[in-house]
Amino acid sequence: MKIGFSVLFIIFIFTACGYKPTASYTSKALVSQVFIEVPIDINNARNSVLIKDALIELVVNKFRLQITTKKNKANSFIKAKLLSVSQKELQSDLKGYAKVYRETVSVEVKYNLKNQKSKTITVSNYFDFIVNSDSTITQSKKDEAIKIAINKALSEVFSKIAISSY
Repeated sequence: MKIGFSVLFIIFIFTACGYKPTASYTSKALVSQVFIEVPIDINNARNSVLIKDALIELVVNKFRLQITTKKNKANSFIKAKLLSVSQKELQSDLKGYAKVYRETVSVEVKYNLKNQKSKTITVSNYFDFIVNSDSTITQSKKDEAIKIAINKALSEVFSKIAISSY
């Protein structure tokens, strides 16, 4: 009896308080037919492509919005720019070889609906990774760390979009 009452109470709380996931609020701030623009930074061309891929993945998979390649057909606009990428050694072994690194990225995202003023959000996030015993960082390991940090940062951006639209 107590378990049934507890389950019913929990269901009542989540339905009665009007709980909605952040994706529903973000979808109000960004309407279908989204145009995504990421200027390619010559110094960070590879990472600029990672930002665009991550944005497309989030917009399509998480928010179920459509991407358009024609700016005049879009209802929502997102422009992302990679501000910085940095790497820092966090830990070394007894011989002085670096073992743990942190990749930190900063991303600026401007978004707006058609014929409305754009809003800007800047976020930073990081990802820590361990190198093998030979203490060399491969480009693929570094790219993977940057990609994960970008995904984390962009997820934070969409949370902030949801909060600002509420």
